[in-house]
Amino acid sequence: MANVSKFSPVRPMTLSCKDCSLAELCLPRGLNPSEFEQFMSMVRQRASRISGDILYRTGDTFRAIYAIKTGSIKTLVSSSDGEEQITGFFMPGELFGFDGLDYGHSCTAVALEPTLLCELPVASVDELAHQIPGLRREIFRMMSRKLSEKQSMLFLLGRRKADQRLATFLLSLSTRMQYRGLSGNEIRLSMSRHDVANYLGMASETVSRLLSRLSKEKVISVNGRTVVIENPVALRARVEPCITPNAVTLDAVSTG
Repeated sequence: MANVSKFSPVRPMTLSCKDCSLAELCLPRGLNPSEFEQFMSMVRQRASRISGDILYRTGDTFRAIYAIKTGSIKTLVSSSDGEEQITGFFMPGELFGFDGLDYGHSCTAVALEPTLLCELPVASVDELAHQIPGLRREIFRMMSRKLSEKQSMLFLLGRRKADQRLATFLLSLSTRMQYRGLSGNEIRLSMSRHDVANYLGMASETVSRLLSRLSKEKVISVNGRTVVIENPVALRARVEPCITPNAVTLDAVSTG
């Protein structure tokens, strides 16, 4: 399938990796200064125009790994009858695109909002990995982490009740924001409630009902797409009912 990406063409970086506040989140660790300069030289930027722009589609050739600088991305798969299933949401500092490693991309990547991406062309990565043995190891580490996250989500969807799924999702977003150095208590949902429901395997009405219930119980407060976690202990207890207050930390929740 031809690549019909609406993302603007690759262009030279306007901001160096070393000057980026997200560098520690998405760059390989353990590179010496010379190796870092080599790595930085192959990174390019792509910018979307509007929400709904497509970076790549299912079946497109694997060309790059992507890191989100600003904005957010969702990935989805479609059945033969046109039904869509969202498989992931990605935030600033997070990497995606590994699904294309086998025989082309197995999902479609869509911008949830105006999004700036850093692109690591796979040909350049492969060439540089031969020169820097540690780079290949770091890429495998990142792939392993993504696989672990997918396995955790499969467990979530298969074994947890609807309220546990939503609580885990909110805590996951909170933890990922903390990892970026932001407050984990206030979450801006770039995705719609319909998207959240699709991802968690429930109806949109169920998501709205559960958010309202958590709000009435003072566990969270909701203002449009902004969710404030007012009582993280109570929210965490929704995921693990037997947990004690002293054991609760947002860092204990795995990312999704």
